[in-house]
Amino acid sequence: MHVQYVAVCDHVLVGADGKPSLIGVFSDIQAVQVPVTLPRLAFAARILLTAEEAGKTYKVDLVISDPKGNELARPSGEIGVPPAPPGIDSMAIDLPMLLDMFGLPEFGRYTFMLEIDGDPKAGVQIAVRQGQPQMA
Repeated sequence: MHVQYVAVCDHVLVGADGKPSLIGVFSDIQAVQVPVTLPRLAFAARILLTAEEAGKTYKVDLVISDPKGNELARPSGEIGVPPAPPGIDSMAIDLPMLLDMFGLPEFGRYTFMLEIDGDPKAGVQIAVRQGQPQMA
């Protein structure tokens, strides 16, 4: 099992052809004050599985931690991967997760860690930085 990418963005759209489009990939947020509530936050990952790893069910957790390492949220679920067709040696599985009204309580770096069957596989961080108020 190999994680090809993980990203935090504004939104993930999955087309009729199954291909994900990541919109507004970011790693920093400027805020005048905290807490900050994001109307929508998306996490996207692509996992590459060998033919031997296909045909199974996996438990997936997204562990979101605050700057002090405290767990803020853990959206989770299971993904059932179909068996690989004959002659196919690997399969890509896309994992888009949408989080609405997501709160970031303090300034600092937040970690989004993808765990599969309890094993940390890949992570991405975003930073909430203090910005200056905009003049009107």
